[in-house]
Amino acid sequence: MDELPYAMQMFEYVIRDELNEIVSWWIGIKNNFQVSTGKMGKYFKNYLPGHYWEMYKETYSDGNYENMWNSIFVACNLFRALAKDVAQSLSYTYPADDDKNMTKYLEHVRRLPADAKEIY
Repeated sequence: MDELPYAMQMFEYVIRDELNEIVSWWIGIKNNFQVSTGKMGKYFKNYLPGHYWEMYKETYSDGNYENMWNSIFVACNLFRALAKDVAQSLSYTYPADDDKNMTKYLEHVRRLPADAKEIY
């Protein structure tokens, strides 16, 4: 499968928006919603602990497919960590089963031979 433009755009315009939203919510909760994360998250670095900021930076990838997959899984791990915290803070239940199934599916697709990915 050679769909780099599609894969990168899906990540940046669909996944990135959701990731940025949960990062903003997490920062808001940790700061009683008294700080701004800035336009397009420009102040994330100021409010995320170092290890979360490093993970966030790792969600940016180059044009290498292996690096892209690594970025996807880092984004999933970061989202999971922050979303669980946000859910607990707001007395919601984190959908762990959905997360587990989605992760299992992504791992499955990642292992498929390149020509088999066309059907997914």
